[in-house]
Amino acid sequence: MKSGFGVCPGTCGELVQGLMAKGEYISSYCIDLYSKAKIFEKSNSDIKNKLGKKSLTAIEMILDRFSIDKNSLNNLDIEITSQIPKGKGMASSTADIGACIMATLDFYDIYMSPEEISDMVAKIEPTDSIYYPEVCIFDPLKGQKKISLGYLPIEKVLILEPNLKINTVSIRASKQYYDKLNKNKIFTETAFKMLKKGFKKEDLRLIKSACENSALANESIKNTPFLRNLIECANKCDYGFLNIAHTGTVVGIGISQKTDLEKLTYEITNSDISKIYKKIYLCDVVRGGLRKEG
Repeated sequence: MKSGFGVCPGTCGELVQGLMAKGEYISSYCIDLYSKAKIFEKSNSDIKNKLGKKSLTAIEMILDRFSIDKNSLNNLDIEITSQIPKGKGMASSTADIGACIMATLDFYDIYMSPEEISDMVAKIEPTDSIYYPEVCIFDPLKGQKKISLGYLPIEKVLILEPNLKINTVSIRASKQYYDKLNKNKIFTETAFKMLKKGFKKEDLRLIKSACENSALANESIKNTPFLRNLIECANKCDYGFLNIAHTGTVVGIGISQKTDLEKLTYEITNSDISKIYKKIYLCDVVRGGLRKEG
């Protein structure tokens, strides 16, 4: 039986997000939580009944692009699973769409580049840079990579996940969203400059400063509970960096070789911080990009 497989990683928020020059940009990194999709032949089935609107739109756009009859979907089925929490700013929607795209490309034995996929998905919703292997500065509205940065000099991240969920679309739809972004522009432009320099020089201190400047500036848009307490706590444990989901709720603390992870976890779980961040767990930092998996 013919099958197609697709896997896409999620993120732990963004290192930096905001206005730079004339556009809005983000810079995120991927973790080892994945959305997975399998497309397979099944008589008298209809894949459309199992797909969300956005994923279905993406698949239909691929079929149009390659002049494939959409009626072929009537004899296909799909299985989708995800490890990525929803509504937390971890790119769960983008990863679901990406997994479905990769499964479709694999099933029909066709190819699209990360640039083509990102451009296509941006026509469906504001997207993320997770279809690229490397960390980059990325335009989520146009689906375009502006600058390739490389790879984080960090292998693990401690994720703090609250029960609270946020609808990214509703934040972006707010009349005040872009007004606040404009007010933060001087801070986010500086943060992006530090981030670029930090990656170029492999200087984790610059990356740390960039993340914190962006996170603190974002407080005017969306409050991150205990943000300053978390920075203070992480400082005591020689952390790598601390970043937030700018339109989500998770916080990530990069774990360097010098970080006292045991002390950091103890300090967080034995403070009021744990009343908000109910789940605390360690993830690997991984390369982005869509992949096949059988």
